[in-house]
Amino acid sequence: MNTRIEVEIFGQTFTVTSEDEERYVKALASYVDQKMRQIGGNTKTAVPLRVAIMAALSIADEYHKAVQREAEIQQEAERLSSVLLARLEQSEKLNGLSTTESPVNAFTAAGSPATPEGGAKKEALPPS
Repeated sequence: MNTRIEVEIFGQTFTVTSEDEERYVKALASYVDQKMRQIGGNTKTAVPLRVAIMAALSIADEYHKAVQREAEIQQEAERLSSVLLARLEQSEKLNGLSTTESPVNAFTAAGSPATPEGGAKKEALPPS
């Protein structure tokens, strides 16, 4: 259900119709007001339309940079997931080889870790 919400931006009162919660709409309006006041204070002219356009450009810049950061984070997460999956598969293969070749107790009678037949120790996974 759409509700009518009054907000104030840069000294002007606006009535906004929205399905969102009033608190959310007012927070958005407050953010736009803050941007406009910041830009209006930094420019020599305080023509509301010019300030609004400059604020819109600033907000659009923030938005596009946030979208770009999100895409980069998503790519890095996918890369790390692939590396982890490869490492898990490699570990499973190594574990599968050691359990199918010879059943060895985890510790010898002396209390030191047992090694596979032949006395060779498994190498640790290489760092990425």
